[in-house]
Amino acid sequence: MKLNLKSILNATWKVGLGLFGLGAAIIGILLTCVWHHEKHGVDEYEAWSLSKDVAVQTYNDTRVRIRNNATGRFTTPKLEWVCEGEPRKDSLTVFCDLRGRRGFLNVKNGEIVIPAQYSKAWLFSEGLGAILGKNGKVGFIDKDNRLVIDCIIPYEEGSDYVFKDGCLTAGYWQDGRRHCAVFGKDGQLILGWSHTRVDDADERGYRVAADENGCWLYDRQFKRVFPAPYDDIELARGNEGVYVTKDHVKQLVDFDGTVLEPFVVDDVYQLKYVTRYNVDEPDTYEILPDVVGYRVSSWEGLMDARTGKALTPAIYWSFEVISKDLIQANLGYSEESVVLDRRGRLVKQ
Repeated sequence: MKLNLKSILNATWKVGLGLFGLGAAIIGILLTCVWHHEKHGVDEYEAWSLSKDVAVQTYNDTRVRIRNNATGRFTTPKLEWVCEGEPRKDSLTVFCDLRGRRGFLNVKNGEIVIPAQYSKAWLFSEGLGAILGKNGKVGFIDKDNRLVIDCIIPYEEGSDYVFKDGCLTAGYWQDGRRHCAVFGKDGQLILGWSHTRVDDADERGYRVAADENGCWLYDRQFKRVFPAPYDDIELARGNEGVYVTKDHVKQLVDFDGTVLEPFVVDDVYQLKYVTRYNVDEPDTYEILPDVVGYRVSSWEGLMDARTGKALTPAIYWSFEVISKDLIQANLGYSEESVVLDRRGRLVKQ
């Protein structure tokens, strides 16, 4: 009897140990499956389209694969990311592999066209794609991965290197100064690096560029519209004209230089001064009834509030009303200032 009981207990212990091991193994497998799904499973809510037949499938580890829905197969291994881009004529977009290298794939069928090999790359535009060369500068390749524009363009973090209407606008900072240029699709400079500002062209092909002499307006063929530069130029959106600023005076002119509006301001604001300081309540202010401030670009002037006539040119940086009769005018970036009366006349000491 004792022998049988001992045998039963021994067998029970072994069976229990076996069941415990089996249970632990099952739990381990389940936890591994859960971890694998959380890490590598498909995120069913995160899938988006590159084109009609091509989708980007996102995984729980944030990585992606490209799937051709027409054939029902994946066309790439896992990737770090793929650029959605904007609607465009070019069919190539940028992807980044798991080693941080970039290449290009076709958004229409999902196939990799140019294998990942570049440290940085940008969307194809007008048949060319920008890449960062080994020398740290930007060049352009065609769809056969042939370098068609040498890597000569200085690279700037955050810049987008794409062609628009056959032109590439590029820029970089050096020694506290902005350098801008425009390249053609042949790699030749259209506007050189002496420019400090180059805007994109508007729908009519006009663009503003600035150099050490001032601002110039160029047409679609990069011919200067006006013979002399201005201090500032702003294309008048929705109007057949251009805002030009010279010697702190802003005007609206047509493309022949004829003045349409001789006096244009960017903003008008009321001038006020404190009449009583309160410790526990807001200060009491009084508004000057017959004079206001106006702005042209970053500069300010005084205007007659009743007639709209300028009392001073916009040559001051800011105003501070001292009293109902006196206004302190700050001179530019320095801390110097002058005192004016309410008619904008300098108060002599």
